[in-house]
Amino acid sequence: MVRTPHRARWEALMAMAALIPFGALPLGAEPCTLYKPANIETARENIARYEWARSVLDGYRRTVSHLMSQDRAWIEEMVPELTPWPTYGQVCPRCVGEQCSMGETGVYTWSVSAPDQVTCKYCGAVYPDPEFPESGSVTAERMGQTFTFYVPPEEAAHPEDRSGEHAYRWASWPVHVSWSGIIRAQKAGYIAARALPLAQVYALTGEVEYAERCAWVLDALARAYPNWLYHSYFGTFADMPPGEAAAWMGANTPRGVLPEGAAVTAFPDNERCTRLNGFWGDGRLHAGVGGEGSFLLSCTVAYDLICDATYADGARVLSDEMERRIVDDLVLAGCADLENYDAINNKCGPGRALSAAVGIMFEAAAGGPERVRRGLAGFNALIDQAFHFDGFCRESPSYSSMHLGNMEDIPDILSGYSDPEGYRPAEGERFDDLNVYEDMPRYRLALLSMVKMLGPDLKYPVIGDTHAGSGISSHWAEILADHYGEHYAGLLVTAQGAPLADRGSDYA
Repeated sequence: MVRTPHRARWEALMAMAALIPFGALPLGAEPCTLYKPANIETARENIARYEWARSVLDGYRRTVSHLMSQDRAWIEEMVPELTPWPTYGQVCPRCVGEQCSMGETGVYTWSVSAPDQVTCKYCGAVYPDPEFPESGSVTAERMGQTFTFYVPPEEAAHPEDRSGEHAYRWASWPVHVSWSGIIRAQKAGYIAARALPLAQVYALTGEVEYAERCAWVLDALARAYPNWLYHSYFGTFADMPPGEAAAWMGANTPRGVLPEGAAVTAFPDNERCTRLNGFWGDGRLHAGVGGEGSFLLSCTVAYDLICDATYADGARVLSDEMERRIVDDLVLAGCADLENYDAINNKCGPGRALSAAVGIMFEAAAGGPERVRRGLAGFNALIDQAFHFDGFCRESPSYSSMHLGNMEDIPDILSGYSDPEGYRPAEGERFDDLNVYEDMPRYRLALLSMVKMLGPDLKYPVIGDTHAGSGISSHWAEILADHYGEHYAGLLVTAQGAPLADRGSDYA
């Protein structure tokens, strides 16, 4: 059975001060970030040999099947110019307090087959609905963006109150429901989530039409991303260029405080709503650095897989102008944003992985090796701060899984990395053929803790927010077997409930 020697996980996840110039981009390079050529070759061999591997590829195709039937104009129309709305606390006014709970998230369902509406999963109400007009609005004057929302009767009865006392609430923040905004977020999220599986199908099959659609997706996102404002998960927007907002938040405290007049909110008398929430709960597409980092990382890896794709006549799929936008306005701009965030916590892993990936892709340009070191430093700090010396997480089993999931891309992105010839770091030694798995033994202990926390019934203890009945994911057993020895293969068989030849994951 073919097993990947390094990371081969295929999940659609999720400037230091100045941008690397587009001209620094090396052309003709093999994939070098999350998926190396050896990983792709292993996956192709598994597809040829095993039904489970063909099922994984079929899954990628199903994920993008609707998009593959659309033209470029449809993709571009699905990506809104106006900043998406946060999805937290978006309750249904027809059934709030009766079926959905005040402050609940995930009340609405959305389908690409009916992309301009959302449906309450409890009462079935469909919005937009003229009975519930979006009569309220706020405007980011400097950036020229206006956001509309519904004003419930309790709030409308007190027009003089701008504190949010009578508004709907999410946690302790007042919020407004915006169906047009939810729809924008759903459309943008749907398109963004297709970039990586499109690139994966192309990498595995060479079918250039998938690379073409991926290029259209990345270009549409790159056109919109410069205009998406930083906004919080409770609905405050920063009326300033998003790159400036990110730099400001990175340089100023307390968390989320903006320059005077830059906070756009419907609740100016509520002090908490006159600022953002810092990177923890803010972003351009996703309200939070974890989601924003995952989105940007998946786009970066997708670009890495398709950047050299060509049509049958030899013409490149990506035009120079498309590539410039994707590199400068999406990948590098997003990376620059998140490198303003230095905190170490359960949200920072994807941003650190993004730095590592960008540093490798653009290693010949200024800042490449430093970005690699930023990614590795984040990984090491997460191990030190989130886990005890014996590998057990300082929080609950579920948080242990969250930490490991958010940091797991970093070792595989850095696998085999060497500093550019002649590079000498200001501190520390050069990196040559980096292997985080061997150099960080505490990572193995952290992975093993996911096994050692299990009870005799192979379930985790109900500690903190760990759900009753939850057990080990075969994913952690897969990493152990892949990188730390065949003696973990039996654990993997037990965890996945089938022989290795009969079942496998995206990682396998």
